[in-house]
Amino acid sequence: MENYELQLKPFERKDGYKYKVIRLTDVTLHTSNKRPTKAMGKKIKQAFEQNKPGRFYGIKPHEVMEGGDLPTLINNLVKNDPNFLKMIQEEEKKGYKVLLELPEEGIPAIFGPDTVEFLNSKNGQRIMRDIHKQEI
Repeated sequence: MENYELQLKPFERKDGYKYKVIRLTDVTLHTSNKRPTKAMGKKIKQAFEQNKPGRFYGIKPHEVMEGGDLPTLINNLVKNDPNFLKMIQEEEKKGYKVLLELPEEGIPAIFGPDTVEFLNSKNGQRIMRDIHKQEI
């Protein structure tokens, strides 16, 4: 299997290629323990086929806090998912280049409903007060 690397460079359209774009729109933070998506490639392929947005789980907040930037974390997810690599190869055989689009202004991080519920709970309020005290 070929070695695929996430290339971080501005997109330049080339004649003779058709493109499919994986557009990252947001990162949603959850407090509940979401199971990582095992076959990210299958989910993306399904989204392409249905022409609908999809969502996958896999990046843990502590991984981001430990200094990993988002492109590196995504690249690691891609490398560890043979279904994703297979999907890329299938799209290339059909004549498509698959692109990963990151917003120029950054990817917004939003709270999932479970996180909002926790932050509004008694325990969530206690944790927020403790964090606020540590900042002062």
